[in-house]
Amino acid sequence: MPKPSELLREMTRYLDYAEPVSGKTVFGATYRERKQLEPAFDVAPWCDMFIAQCSLAAGGADMLDVVGDFALTTSHAEWFREHDRWHAGTAGIRAGDIVFFDWSGGKKISAIDHVATVEKVISEHDIQTIDGNVGDTCKRRRRTSALVVGYGRPAYDGTPSSPDVSLISTLAELGHAPDFPGVVRPGQNGKNVRRVQEKLRRRQFGLGPSGVDGDFGPATKAAVVAFQESVGLEATGLVDEKTWEALWEAPIEG
Repeated sequence: MPKPSELLREMTRYLDYAEPVSGKTVFGATYRERKQLEPAFDVAPWCDMFIAQCSLAAGGADMLDVVGDFALTTSHAEWFREHDRWHAGTAGIRAGDIVFFDWSGGKKISAIDHVATVEKVISEHDIQTIDGNVGDTCKRRRRTSALVVGYGRPAYDGTPSSPDVSLISTLAELGHAPDFPGVVRPGQNGKNVRRVQEKLRRRQFGLGPSGVDGDFGPATKAAVVAFQESVGLEATGLVDEKTWEALWEAPIEG
């Protein structure tokens, strides 16, 4: 059985993911493809599909079995209730729990509007969550108990599980690249360097012993050059706009 830290780690990789103008999200499209549903799921509200797809990517079928595999928040909450893993309110809530909200402040499962995953508990009435589809993005949020209907506790047991590597690749690459932030180059550090490094790592280009550290050093430059060569771009070692887009959108071979 999986660990909550595995799920949360996967979710943090999508912080600042933004729904494209088309409305077709990574999470809706992969959920629809996996379950052979109608194309409308590509553009459906995706807060719960975000949880399902990250669960599968982080811990494979073991994780999905305990977290739940849903697009509809009310059905997800009912599933926890039917399995005796539903808790009203926030008493006893902890990291890794799946928390459900009613924006009108009601306490009925039938009125649930939104779902997120608890990342940190500040107090019984104050939690930090990772949310999909909040303002059409994936964000951390600070939440109070006032709008919480309740939470489901997945049956984690702390044993590492096996991620679904193929789905990780699909989630990493499907959809449009985020807005180009300007050329990312050697010597820089920070968020955009990390985003580049994460894409390179997921495409299996080596980053040296430092890994994803937010520092654009020689190993990252070598990985950028190797990636550019693999997709037919000029091998400059600079992440220009074409390279930025290709890191998200170029198909993965093999």
